[in-house]
Amino acid sequence: MELDQDLKDHFECLSDELLSLIFNKVQDAKSLCRCSAVSKRFSTLIPQTNTLLLEISPPKYIPIQTLFMNFLKILVSCFFVKPLQFLHKIVLQKTCMNLDLNEDSVPHFAREVLKKFSKINSLHIQLPPSHGGGIRSSSRADSFLKWKAEFGRELKSCVLLGATSFYKISSIHEDEHHEISHDESNLTGDELKLRTAWMISCLFAASARHCLLKQIISNSTDHPMLRSVVIGDARNQGRVCMGGKQLEELRACVNSSMEIRTGFPSLWVKLWYVSVLELPDSGRVMQGATLIIVRPAPADPSLEMESDSDGYFLEGVFHGEEEEETFNEAMREIVKDNKPYIIEINSF
Repeated sequence: MELDQDLKDHFECLSDELLSLIFNKVQDAKSLCRCSAVSKRFSTLIPQTNTLLLEISPPKYIPIQTLFMNFLKILVSCFFVKPLQFLHKIVLQKTCMNLDLNEDSVPHFAREVLKKFSKINSLHIQLPPSHGGGIRSSSRADSFLKWKAEFGRELKSCVLLGATSFYKISSIHEDEHHEISHDESNLTGDELKLRTAWMISCLFAASARHCLLKQIISNSTDHPMLRSVVIGDARNQGRVCMGGKQLEELRACVNSSMEIRTGFPSLWVKLWYVSVLELPDSGRVMQGATLIIVRPAPADPSLEMESDSDGYFLEGVFHGEEEEETFNEAMREIVKDNKPYIIEINSF
């Protein structure tokens, strides 16, 4: 009797609704795919998961020497002892090597995984650092750079927060004297070039992710229930975000062409700079603190960039981040009483 109780499948006591809730909490696509092989019931419920996290692993590069030595080991150990098993290993090794993921196969890999899920409502794709997640703001180890871009058919807005140095106030810096600066700080030519490079690098990374999404949903009928997409990276440096309306715009223009990146319209840029900025609430110091807001230029060139609209672009820009309050304080202090630089960029 005790043995029968031990063999009892306790999952059978759970309702389909409760199991679906559990699977939605799991989110990780790889784990869910493994779970779907557990039972027929799981394989029926898991495709109905509506919240999904798809982590793309970095490509694996195996040195040719290593491959050759492995082949020799298999040849020596198996050719004389187990010839049939030798042939099996050769075939198996070839199959596994073909599954190694490279950058060109990312859209195909994502499409194949997402095909297993029919009711996705919220999708988070996490790319390896090589996909625009390793942009450095300076050569210093404590440099800092974060960005968020929103797209529809094209760029809606991009916000970038960066610093050449970003650290906690501690005994290491007790001998240094920092003053809170709310006055306008002047950028040198080299400093302006550096921040322009930050902005262009982030825009290129964002457009590549937007293009990746277009390739993933190249068929306008794919995942019709999708209402939220976030494409981030393993270092959590930047995010491309799209809501329901933006996804509808994207589906209307999507095509099968293999674009490297999405182009940009003419842009208006606001850039704030403070040479040294203390954040008293967070106990942090930012050197070379920089905030950049990028948005499409209006059709009427006579219109000016209204300062009242800055809050709209900054509100909730880093929502859900581990240090959200610190980033919000930094943005408030940077724009406070500081006049921004205004830059116009032609389409590219």
